[in-house]
Amino acid sequence: MLKKQVPINVAILDDHPLIRKALQYSLENEPDLELVGMYKNRQEITPSLQNNEIDLLVLDYLLAEDDFDGLMLVKHLRLHYPRLKILVSSAIESPAVVNQVIKAGVMGFIGKSKEQEELINAIRKVASGKRYLSGDMQLELDKFNEPDTDMLPYLEPHLRSSKGKDIEVLVRELTPREMEVIRCYLAGLNITQIAEKFNRSRKTISGQKQNALRKLGMKSDVDLFRFKDLVEGLA
Repeated sequence: MLKKQVPINVAILDDHPLIRKALQYSLENEPDLELVGMYKNRQEITPSLQNNEIDLLVLDYLLAEDDFDGLMLVKHLRLHYPRLKILVSSAIESPAVVNQVIKAGVMGFIGKSKEQEELINAIRKVASGKRYLSGDMQLELDKFNEPDTDMLPYLEPHLRSSKGKDIEVLVRELTPREMEVIRCYLAGLNITQIAEKFNRSRKTISGQKQNALRKLGMKSDVDLFRFKDLVEGLA
């Protein structure tokens, strides 16, 4: 007699009710996947996480403004629930964001522009312990991580420091609000989203970002993301 397969307990953390409903509909017809909960914020899902009721979490990268931002939430979940498998779902399909969440311990990433069938495949792959990235995102990520040695002669001297010691000194010159803006920008948020998150004007956020770049001796966003691993220490 064949042993009945134990379904994978899947939960959804997304603050958009239509997204949650669409995912619920997609999972209903998958016998190997059991939807055990849909949540709109970190507070709602915490009891289920503490009771080990969830095998895999489909996590929206951008929740409501009063919740953790995506990268902070991933780090929080990995620290407190290390056995939990996480598949990040986001409308921000940026290789910079993907690179950061993968490094933080996420097993997979899928953009919200993808078909539901691909999401189901991603859930199964992550649940099996394998990393999931769509083909186009893997290509973009490879390009993003490819060192651009031709640019090095044109960068500020301290940016060419292999250990980034000069950047570490310059980071200390940033104000707390400038550090907040840079951290959120590296996490994939744009100026408007950061302004909404901290209830500041776009002009203020833009000014704080430009001041931070100037203090770090960086001339563009390209410089910032190229040396994000060094700058991430300010988070």
